[in-house]
Amino acid sequence: MATPVGILTVSDKCSRGQALDTSGPALRQLLETASGGQQWAVVSSLVVPDDRELISQTIRDWCTLSATSGPLCRLIVVTGGTGISPSDVTVEAIEPLFTKKLPSLATAMVVGSLKITPMAALSQVAAGVISETIVVAVPGSKKGSVENLQQILSVLPHAVDTARAYLGTRHLHSSSGVPIANTEAQPLAMCGCSRPDDDATTHVSEGLSNDLDASVDRRARKSPYPMTPVDEALRLVLSHVAELPAVELPLCDIREGQIIAADVIALEDVPGYPAAVMDGYAVIAADGPGTFTVRGATTAGRATMVSEDKPLQSGEVVRVATGAPIPLGANAVVMVEDTQLLESHEGEESVVRILESGRVVPGQHIRAVGHDLRKGSVVVSAGSAITAVGGEVGALAVSGQSKFLVYAMPRIAVLSTGDEVIDTLKPSSALEYGAIRDCNRPALLAALASLGCPTLDLGIVKDDPDSLATTISQALTTCQGIISTGGVSMGERDWLKPVVEQRLNGKIIFGRVAMKPSKPTTFATMSTGKFIFALPGNPVSALVAFHMFAAPAIRKLAGHLVHRVGEMAMSVLRPSVVSVFEGQDIHLDRVRPEYLRAALAWESKGRQWSVRVTDQHQQSSRVASMLHANALISLPRGTNEKPTVRSGESVTAIIIASPHFR
Repeated sequence: MATPVGILTVSDKCSRGQALDTSGPALRQLLETASGGQQWAVVSSLVVPDDRELISQTIRDWCTLSATSGPLCRLIVVTGGTGISPSDVTVEAIEPLFTKKLPSLATAMVVGSLKITPMAALSQVAAGVISETIVVAVPGSKKGSVENLQQILSVLPHAVDTARAYLGTRHLHSSSGVPIANTEAQPLAMCGCSRPDDDATTHVSEGLSNDLDASVDRRARKSPYPMTPVDEALRLVLSHVAELPAVELPLCDIREGQIIAADVIALEDVPGYPAAVMDGYAVIAADGPGTFTVRGATTAGRATMVSEDKPLQSGEVVRVATGAPIPLGANAVVMVEDTQLLESHEGEESVVRILESGRVVPGQHIRAVGHDLRKGSVVVSAGSAITAVGGEVGALAVSGQSKFLVYAMPRIAVLSTGDEVIDTLKPSSALEYGAIRDCNRPALLAALASLGCPTLDLGIVKDDPDSLATTISQALTTCQGIISTGGVSMGERDWLKPVVEQRLNGKIIFGRVAMKPSKPTTFATMSTGKFIFALPGNPVSALVAFHMFAAPAIRKLAGHLVHRVGEMAMSVLRPSVVSVFEGQDIHLDRVRPEYLRAALAWESKGRQWSVRVTDQHQQSSRVASMLHANALISLPRGTNEKPTVRSGESVTAIIIASPHFR
C-alpha cells in the first residue's frame, strides 16, 4: 500500500498565478518514481501564499485524525518560505505544531545539501511529527527542494511507520535491528528506535482488502485505503481514462452527446442554384412596376419553360414559389402581395400588374448560390457536441456527406449488489422483512442515458464473490467500464474490493474519498485499461459520486476534451458556477467537505445565479433529496473561523442537470 503524501508549495507569486510552481511537480515526480512507484502516492497538493495561519491550517487539516481512519497524509513535504527574508514564515508556521521534533532529520538534509552548494546555509529546514504524520520543510527552488528531500528519502518509509507505532516498533525491525523496509537497500546498519529482538514474532498483514478466504473475525477493523481528497480523486480518475477512438457512422446512428472528431466539409454549395426567398414573380429588376406577361411557373423541384436559348425577356415574369430556382434572365423576385392579377386563361395566370410597392433592385429576395453553405467550407467543426436541439444533425445532413467521424461513446455496465436488494425493473410483490427495493440501478441507468451513453443492465448480483467476479469479468469483455453500487464499505459481506484485487487482478486507484456523502467511493482499473466505479449502496451517495467522478470520466472518454484549446478541463467535464446561497444557515461538517443536493436558477431580475437545497433532510439514504436537484452545493470543511454558511453568501454550485431560469 503506497503511503499518502501531501505536497504544500508556499509562494505568494505562484498562489496569484504570477509564477509557475515547478518545485511541487518535481517533488511529486521524485516521490512517485522512488521504489518503482510503489512507495509513495501524492494524494494532496496545494499552493498557498506566504501566510502563516493559512500554512498552519493546511498542515493541521492534512494531519487531522478522523474517527474511522488515520490522517489524510502520512508524509507532508512543504516547499518554499524557508529563507531568511521577513516574508519567509514556513518554519515559524509549522514548528509550533510539532508533537515531536526531528532535528537529526533536518540536519541530514542540511549536511547533504551543503556538499552540493554553500548557499544551503541560508535556508531554514525543519522536520518533525504532528500526530501520526511526518512533516518536513525544504527550500522553495526546484533544485534545492529535490536535493534536500533526496538526502533523507531512504529513511522516510521507516520514519512514517515508526510515527504511528503505538504498540512499539519491534514488528518494524528484523531480528538484527535493521528496519524491515530497508533490508534490501541497506542505507542503515541499525535503527536507533529499536533493539535487536530474536523473539520478534509480530505478524504484519499484507495486501489491502480483506482476504476472501479468511473468516470474519480476521477482517480489518479500519480501512486500509487512505482518504483521498475530492480534487485528487478526480485527477486520478481522469489520468486513467482517455478518449475512445473515432468511428465512422451514418447520420441515422449519431446520437445526442457524441462529439464530432473531424471537421465536416461541405461537398456542395447550398443552395446549389439561385433560389427564391419569397412566393411571387421572378422579374428583371430594371423593368420596374407595370403590366407583364406571365411566362409559366417554377416551383421547388420543378423546372420552368425558361431555358438558356430562351431566357426571360423584358416585359415577362415567371411565377415562383419559395425555394424554387430563379429562371435564366431574371435577377429579382417581387412578392405576390405586391402584384395584381389582370388576366387568366383556363385557370392559369396570363397577365399581372406589378404595383409601385413591388419595385425591386437586382438580387432582392434571391438566395445566391452558396448563400447558406459554400462548397469546401466547414459545416460542423471538430469538437462540436451533438445536442437535442437538432442544429448539428441538420447541418450534417446538408453537408453532402453520408458518413461522419465521431468519438465513440463508452458502453457502461450497471449492477447493484446485495442479498436484500429487490429488482424494481421487474414485477415484484410486497417486501419481506429486511428487504429493500433497488433504486440505484434505475437511477444510474437514467443518468447514463442523459449523457447519451449506451448501457448494459447487469441486474442485481447477490453477495457472493464468485458471482460478482464472474459477472464483472464477463461484462468487461463488451463494455468499457462498470458502475456498481454497494459492497464497498467495511461490512463482512462487502466483497467488491477483494474481488477486484484477488479474483480479477485489478488495481484499486483509491478506496475512499474525503467527502460527504460518498466516502466509500472506489475507483479501480484493469490491466486491459478498463475501469470499475464501485459506488456506495446508499442511493444519494451513489448518485453524488456518479456526478462527481463517473460523469466527468464518461465525458472525457466520449471526446469532450479534444479540440478544447485553452479551456479549463472542469468547465467541460464538471461545470460549476458561483451562486448566491438562499435558505436556512448550514452548519459545515468539520471533518469532510460536503455536497448538498440543490436547485440552481438564474435570476433574471438580479442577474445572478441562486441556489437552495432541495430538501432540508440531506441524509445519504434519502433519495427524495435528489428530487428536482440540478446542482450540488460544494461546501468546505468547517473551521472555528468559518463554522456555517449563511443565506446570501457565495457558494460553488456543481451543475448536474439543466438549471432553471426565472
